[in-house]
Amino acid sequence: MSGDPLKKAEPFLQRAEELAAHSPVVAHYCRVHAIEILVKAHRGGALSAEGSARLMAELPKAEDAKKRLDLTGAQEVVETFALGVFDGADDKDKRGLTDAASKRQFYVAGQFVEVCAQFYGGELPPDLAEKARYAKYRAMQIHDCLRRGVSPVPETP
Repeated sequence: MSGDPLKKAEPFLQRAEELAAHSPVVAHYCRVHAIEILVKAHRGGALSAEGSARLMAELPKAEDAKKRLDLTGAQEVVETFALGVFDGADDKDKRGLTDAASKRQFYVAGQFVEVCAQFYGGELPPDLAEKARYAKYRAMQIHDCLRRGVSPVPETP
């Protein structure tokens, strides 16, 4: 695993905190995804002491949520949420309403789609993998346009 595993996990933990109150099932699976990143790094001997401490802090939160939440139909809930965020960003972009907020929408949409990998044995099916790649690509493209002071042009289908 290249890069700092804790840095890779942090955005998913941030999404979990943001969603805890109004989308607890999605928040739970964001946290579980982050934990999976940290566990994989731990098994490979690539997790720092700080990463290990964070892993140990997050495990009880995930266990508590698992006991507390009704996770029946969770895959559908998480995928519907992820695709809703993606479709919202994509629709706004295609209507030419792309702005700095669009960059963040695409960025988090890609993260939410990535979270769905845990329902497929850790690897997204091709359609979801393409959405995750596109969301990241579009977020970077919009960021680059804004940095250069150029209006982002909507992608053509």
